[in-house]
Amino acid sequence: MIEPRPAPTRVVTHNRDLLQLLADYEAQRIRFNADRLGVALILGHDEVGEEVE
Repeated sequence: MIEPRPAPTRVVTHNRDLLQLLADYEAQRIRFNADRLGVALILGHDEVGEEVE
């Protein structure tokens, strides 16, 4: 989780390839958001960075 993740790579020659590349980026964004929320919960912070009592 602390290692940088490479950007999705895909050769775009057709519209379908572009849509798949966008889907890859969206999947990565969703995963990163889930990871960030998980870390915040472990550290006892809410989503905006304030401590939870």
